Amino acid sequence: MRIEHMREFLAIHDEGNFSRAARSLFMAQPALSRHVQELERELGVKLLDRDKHSVRLTEAGERAYKGFRQILRNYERLTDDIASYKGGLVGNLRIGMLYYTIRQDFGDAMERFSAEYPGVRLRRFSYQPQEVFQALAEERIDVGVLPRANYPEADWLCYQDVHTGGLSALVSADHPLASRGGLTLDDLADETGVLLRDDPYSNRCYAEALERVGFAQHSVVYTDNIDTVPLELKRGRFVYLIPQGLPLPGFEGELVEIPIRAEGLSVTKSLAWRADNDNPMVPLFLEIAKR
Repeated sequence: MRIEHMREFLAIHDEGNFSRAARSLFMAQPALSRHVQELERELGVKLLDRDKHSVRLTEAGERAYKGFRQILRNYERLTDDIASYKGGLVGNLRIGMLYYTIRQDFGDAMERFSAEYPGVRLRRFSYQPQEVFQALAEERIDVGVLPRANYPEADWLCYQDVHTGGLSALVSADHPLASRGGLTLDDLADETGVLLRDDPYSNRCYAEALERVGFAQHSVVYTDNIDTVPLELKRGRFVYLIPQGLPLPGFEGELVEIPIRAEGLSVTKSLAWRADNDNPMVPLFLEIAKR
């Protein structure tokens, strides 16, 4: 039984389905399915109940999940102990990234951290904002990227700002506003905005930014997540708000980013971590990320 297969099994449960787990692990979904089948054959029990959209742990899967988590904790302690004999700083650091803005959020901070602390195992997880928040809440990651907002009952979070900038409107290339070089808030007064059903954190960040300048979106439609935004924009004459300079990759020519010109309108993305996280690698990484 391979350690990596155990990690993958935990990710499937934590992410809720195979496709999100495969994306967070940076691997192909068929390989992930094959590894689970190998675990099930080796253990002689069915671990997951699957359908097209989600997976659920069987009773045996619940036991396996708890056992695998304990095995992985012990394994990481063991590897840290053995590595310490080689000298130098050793440990683990788990980073939650927004998969569509990794370079903008981190620059080369992860590469520089690994070069400076080669004995520290840097584990990367690809998420959407709501998944970053949940992973921090459940202590599955040490540091994650979040849009900055006044989240309820989240006083356990600490922040280090990555960048602050204005907002842009993202529209389809055939939208009446697409030819404009810039927009005012008055231009958006009668437009229908797109919000993410699965991401209340980005929604809250943008709503608070608009509220600070005395504006609110009066007409909105909901789409599932960031991956379904382009389809929604192309299907209807809608507007999706994004931080300036961070367009959705892969839709050049189909979607147009238009800066919103409004004094005081800005949003902030931050590195977030738990106040009670005592992993000594966290402040070291934050210091490098600041440079």
